[in-house]
Amino acid sequence: MSGLAKWVMKKRLNAIIGVMVFGLIPVMFWLAAAILGLVVLRKGVKEGIPVLAWGCLPALVLWILQGDATALMVLIDVMLLSYLLRVTMSWSWVLLAGSFLAVISTLLQPLLMTDVLNMAVTLVQKVLSNEGVEVPDRDLIFSQAVMAISIFQVVIAILSLFLARKWQAGLYNPGGLRAEFHQLRLPIAFSLVLGGMILIGESLGGSFSILSQAAVPALVLPGLALVHGVLAKKEIGIVGLIAFYLVGFFVLNVYFANILVALCVIDSFVDIRSRIQGKASNSSDS
Repeated sequence: MSGLAKWVMKKRLNAIIGVMVFGLIPVMFWLAAAILGLVVLRKGVKEGIPVLAWGCLPALVLWILQGDATALMVLIDVMLLSYLLRVTMSWSWVLLAGSFLAVISTLLQPLLMTDVLNMAVTLVQKVLSNEGVEVPDRDLIFSQAVMAISIFQVVIAILSLFLARKWQAGLYNPGGLRAEFHQLRLPIAFSLVLGGMILIGESLGGSFSILSQAAVPALVLPGLALVHGVLAKKEIGIVGLIAFYLVGFFVLNVYFANILVALCVIDSFVDIRSRIQGKASNSSDS
């Protein structure tokens, strides 16, 4: 994909063509968003606005014809988040803002994607009915679908931004994204805000549950970054990462995310990576 990134960076027209072409393919809208993110990260929001404007055209067509505004929402989210990353140079701000965007998105989804949501609710009811499971209230399924789609769109936007930053680092700063990810650590204030969102969402439930669901991804990612950073510092390598993910998904299972959230919060207070000596340091000390 580095070839695509080089071609996009040559001139604005190339970026516009790339965003429009990939935006027309429903399952490839994330690539269009990544191209937009790369433009904003490298050249600024002024250069990104025309690319966004043209990129929104195929997204609008898909929305009008299919009722699915996912591509449109992801493009807008990437525009906002990439500008924030360019200004702050902080992934912590991106994750916090992404959580807020997911919450705001739940207010827009019923207006933008009514038909798609109703179709999803009908499908879920039919599947549960065929399985002989008690079917929840339609409004409850609808609200859950709204929250799921809102969080999905923001997660895709952040992953697209990661790809854009990977392209930027590959072209202009090799290894930059790896170093950024390994050092990703939420400030204490951010952890408290996100932790408060989880507490409020879990305590009050109902429509407030979006707060907890939107906060979890923003806490899980720094938890993963902590593990990657520690393994890299100890020079354990890919074998350690494979073992970590195997244990996480197949042994810890449903508790995997909870453990990562806990690691993220603890790291915000004690900075675990700074307390761990690298392999080279251990060797020189001995």
